[in-house]
Amino acid sequence: MIETDTGNRVPALEKGLDILEVLASEHGGLLQKEVASRVGRSVSEIFRVLNALEARGYVSRDELKGTYRLTLKLFELAHIHPPTRRLIEVATIQMESLAAAIGCSCHLVTCHQNRLMVVAQAQPDSLLMGWSVKIGASFPISRHFASARTIAAHQNVENMEQMLANMMTADPQLNRDDVLAELNTIRNDGYEISQSRIAPGVTDISCPVLNHLGVAVAALTVPKVGNLPEPQLSSNEIIHAVIKASSAISMAIGGQPKRNTNPLDHS
Repeated sequence: MIETDTGNRVPALEKGLDILEVLASEHGGLLQKEVASRVGRSVSEIFRVLNALEARGYVSRDELKGTYRLTLKLFELAHIHPPTRRLIEVATIQMESLAAAIGCSCHLVTCHQNRLMVVAQAQPDSLLMGWSVKIGASFPISRHFASARTIAAHQNVENMEQMLANMMTADPQLNRDDVLAELNTIRNDGYEISQSRIAPGVTDISCPVLNHLGVAVAALTVPKVGNLPEPQLSSNEIIHAVIKASSAISMAIGGQPKRNTNPLDHS
């Protein structure tokens, strides 16, 4: 175990962790001098550590731009961690059944270090046209994403405030009271259904996966594409199916399903 007091510090390891944390918060990649500036060190101090991280596959360097960014190696390592692995294992079974039943793709999103990440995805064999999200896709905690709103709505007060602050940072024009009202509605309903704010013609249907404290550890989301040539289930039918699947995942990880979830008519 690494101690944090000054008598047991490991400078090289700390440099590496600082670099990984900085790159994790930067979507577009950073130049070496920018990385150094962000971690409060000189270029010469981080040069060897950055090269070691690249050699081990934790970061990659764009040969044209010279920028560094995280690879998916940390994501892959996270799968080895039992809680995450267990969540993905049980969710995958439910998600495959859900996708086959509703004829739409679905994805599972978790939150970590002020970012959201798609950790699992499923789609039906018969899907010819539709909308899907890749595993490993990472995006900010923004009001624009149904998964972000669903997870934020089912947090304790402290975590909700932090996620709300992230949403306000991502979009300073937001009205705090409006966002809180929206999150409270989602929490009371137990699910989210709305027109996608990033994909025209897509309706997002999202439900929380809850732990034993009733706090969302993930969001199960279905992007329902309108006006497809093949027959589709109604939004109401899909909502019921997503609620059932998310509840099953919650119980499988030791949590409890959302109580008193009675969807309104969204036909």
